[in-house]
Amino acid sequence: MPRLLLFDIDGTLLDTGGAGGASLLDAVEELYGVPRESLPPLNLAGATDGGIVRQLFGQVGREMTPAAVDEYMRSYLGHLQRRLHDQEFIGRTLPGTRELLQALSTAGGADLGLLTGNVRRGAEMKLARFDLGAHFVEGAFGDDAEDRNLLGPVAMRRMSGATGRTYPVSEVIVIGDTPKDIACAHAIGARCLAV
Repeated sequence: MPRLLLFDIDGTLLDTGGAGGASLLDAVEELYGVPRESLPPLNLAGATDGGIVRQLFGQVGREMTPAAVDEYMRSYLGHLQRRLHDQEFIGRTLPGTRELLQALSTAGGADLGLLTGNVRRGAEMKLARFDLGAHFVEGAFGDDAEDRNLLGPVAMRRMSGATGRTYPVSEVIVIGDTPKDIACAHAIGARCLAV
């Protein structure tokens, strides 16, 4: 019976050196003219991008319409791409990440998926920057739900659709670095490996 390993990205596999948070604030400055210094610090640990956008829209007094969110996400993703490829980028994969993913991919017996608060496109950009994307089949993302605890069933369903296999919850392990990752695992009755 295959095991399903669902990985968080930021703080678990890699560290963008602040590029993600800075890009979220770049978009606020670009679209709404609100200086980042005037906003409270972002609490990104374990948050979904959707939840962060709701928080930011509230802080700058904007209505969270679909069109406004689409415009904001386009701006954010453009800034993220720029920052990830800036020559002064200081991001890195975390120790052991490459070796672990290679060993898991080689050994078989487990399918690797994502369970992340990043919107899908942001997750793809971050993984591509470090050449890690090929290790992961599918997953759940921050544009699937604002509440991270709702992402587990989405990831399991997508992974089953992509692999043709069914994963009993006893064979699912969520791998992450925050209490929200642990809560997300518990929400589906799975185990969590906290790093």
